[in-house]
Amino acid sequence: MHEMNESKNDYYLPEVNRVAIAGTLMHDPPLRWTKKGVPVTNFIISTVPDTTLSFQDESERESCYVSIVVWANQAIQCNKYLKKGHSVLILGELQSMPNLDLKCEDYPIQVNAQWIQYLEKDITKFESSY
Repeated sequence: MHEMNESKNDYYLPEVNRVAIAGTLMHDPPLRWTKKGVPVTNFIISTVPDTTLSFQDESERESCYVSIVVWANQAIQCNKYLKKGHSVLILGELQSMPNLDLKCEDYPIQVNAQWIQYLEKDITKFESSY
């Protein structure tokens, strides 16, 4: 257990980097290999904002596009079973994009997928990937 400081302004906050996101694939996941022979795929999913939330000053909210990276056997399974338009649920962690220029004002991130649930009914042979 972590000790709390005497000051009431100091709080212990754990470092948590966990993301759950569901969306629709914007393109088929391409498969490639790293120099060390590890399979990898990247794809983008589109998410739709929750319309049940009401924001007084906000007009119609746009879709959000999220970059996903998948490694090893999961990458092979994604390439084999996922296609443009399929829906997925992804659990993973945020990570900085490769080749990040720290001098730049933008810090693009992607989701490093650790678990993927395929949400399409026609994908019966392989429903989830670990």
